[in-house]
Amino acid sequence: MATDGSDSGPGPISELLGMLAYAFAQVQPLLPLYTHLVLSALFPIITGAYSSLSRPSSAAKPVKDPKAQRGADEQDEPDEDEDSIQKMEGLSPSDAVIFPLLAGCTLGGLYLLIKYMGASLLNKVLRWYFSAMAIFSVAKLINDGLGVAESFCFPHYYTEGGVLWKVSQPEKKAIHSAICTRPSPLPGILGRIILPQCVLDAFWILRGLLRRKYRLRFQLSSLVKFKVTLTLRTILSTAVALATIFCSNFVMDTWWLTNLQGFAFSYSALQLMSPTTFGTGSLILSALFFYDIYFVFYTPLMVTVATKLDVP
Repeated sequence: MATDGSDSGPGPISELLGMLAYAFAQVQPLLPLYTHLVLSALFPIITGAYSSLSRPSSAAKPVKDPKAQRGADEQDEPDEDEDSIQKMEGLSPSDAVIFPLLAGCTLGGLYLLIKYMGASLLNKVLRWYFSAMAIFSVAKLINDGLGVAESFCFPHYYTEGGVLWKVSQPEKKAIHSAICTRPSPLPGILGRIILPQCVLDAFWILRGLLRRKYRLRFQLSSLVKFKVTLTLRTILSTAVALATIFCSNFVMDTWWLTNLQGFAFSYSALQLMSPTTFGTGSLILSALFFYDIYFVFYTPLMVTVATKLDVP
């Protein structure tokens, strides 16, 4: 008896789509976790690598206008402090061997301390240590983030339609030429928006406050002497960092505050170290990859330390 084939089973494409749909349904509850892990790994790497970019030592220094060294013009100069240039530590191929060895020794030492002294005392010591160091790293992370936001809202220079504009704080206008100016400090198309004078004045005041520098000098005889340059941004970022550490230690110990400190440590470390070459960086990462595999799957060290210690 002939059949029309209407009762035949699903084809291979339908079976494949069904398997994919079932697999997606299985992992769907874990997608937020996986997304968080990927973004948590990429965020400090990308931001730290970007912030570590600096002018090469062989490049000529920009010529400064002598008039820009006096009075209010000083606020209008780009934020380039000659004392703020950090020297990066260049890594060599030998570090690919040293890094896993030092990490293994540190991990083994922490494991022995946990085993014979307990994790409670070690947690307290490390928490206070990381809290002190996190004040500087968290403040640095927030300060740089606010600096990027400020550069987008109130840049010193910006281009529009192939034309370069310079924003002058003392003159309170954006200048392209002697006859082509704008009264707004906002960049690009935002600078063409006609705003009330009171709003423009508020923007100029805000821009001036953000760029104003305060120099603090302290000297105690010949023993202690230091000089530091502060801005509203650095003061605000330091206050937020202190509040973060205080909340993490005395108010609530949440995972996102711990992660913020970890991000800040990674961000700061990437500005202090450079792999110098692609080969050196790849060699170090490969060595650390096998280090992780060995200590996670073949020894109890990594799992014990990671589960017993509650620090960034």
